[in-house]
Amino acid sequence: MVGAVVLLAALGVAAPAGASDAPEAAVTFQAGLTHTQQSVDGDPESRASAEALLETVGPLQNQHLMGWGAENPEPEPGVYDWSSLDERIALIERTGGVPVITLCSAPGWMKGADDWDMDAAPAPEHYDDFADLAVETARRYPQVRYFQVWNELKGFWDEERNRWDHEGYTELYNLVYTRLKEHDPDLIVGGPYVSLNVYADPEGMSHPSDLSGDWGTVDQRDLDAIQYWLEHNAGADFLAVDGWSRTRDGHHPPAERAGDMFRAVSEWLVDRSELPVWWSEFYAPLAPDGYESSPAAIRSVLEGMRDGGASVALWWGPECDGSGFPCVWTSTRETGGGRPTDYLPVLQEFAAG
Repeated sequence: MVGAVVLLAALGVAAPAGASDAPEAAVTFQAGLTHTQQSVDGDPESRASAEALLETVGPLQNQHLMGWGAENPEPEPGVYDWSSLDERIALIERTGGVPVITLCSAPGWMKGADDWDMDAAPAPEHYDDFADLAVETARRYPQVRYFQVWNELKGFWDEERNRWDHEGYTELYNLVYTRLKEHDPDLIVGGPYVSLNVYADPEGMSHPSDLSGDWGTVDQRDLDAIQYWLEHNAGADFLAVDGWSRTRDGHHPPAERAGDMFRAVSEWLVDRSELPVWWSEFYAPLAPDGYESSPAAIRSVLEGMRDGGASVALWWGPECDGSGFPCVWTSTRETGGGRPTDYLPVLQEFAAG
């Protein structure tokens, strides 16, 4: 219960009656994680080891509705298959986590695309169907109180206007938000989960913004999408973004400066909204390409978010999968897996503020 209280406090939400008070220092910022395609599956002993580690972090554990480890929950209209999502939610509960569901992706029949085309958004004529699926998800998992709507505005790029279709995304968001709140007004729902594009050379950008520093310059179109959503959403309980310390044109700060961008952007968001800020993904590569990082770089990023006023950070893909992304435990698909990496103490350090 203490973990849940910490999370609620970090979000500015009243804790349940009778819940223990969390230390003041533990309510301002915390790091959780997002399960992805490979996470605590495979070898039984390796899974048990990873689950024991999961019990030492958190409490926030996020899982996507479809993809990243979950199968299509509605392969045909009105026909549901919750089996894979059931398994992930059971894992989260079994390890003492507070579950979050990111409402992405959508079945192919809603997107007019292949089921697993993750870069496609629901077609406007299926926004209602996606909102229905969101409510069915909330009904299936009443223990889940936190929902992120969509992921990185996937499928919402407007080629003609050369910017985000933030109007279309916000229309989808508003339908989902309204329907979820009608189902249960106490659900915690947020967006827009914008991925921030940052460049070291503003002269090489088509749309530089005033949000800049030694760490780079943010693309104005990303900020426009956030601002539009803030001004036109039907309601929200948190504001979600993600980003990289490395710029799109290859600049990568040293480990001790990896958090500079995250601090500056967090401050910018806090100045423009009273909503708690979630970093839904974060990356700190230490080379011009690839994903290799270091515990010091990740610690700097988390410190930057915290010092900038953010409330939550979600570590993407905590299980090692060979991609090079920083991971917290070794692959459970191997005998002797589920063992801690050097990143585990960093996640534990920020798990409760």
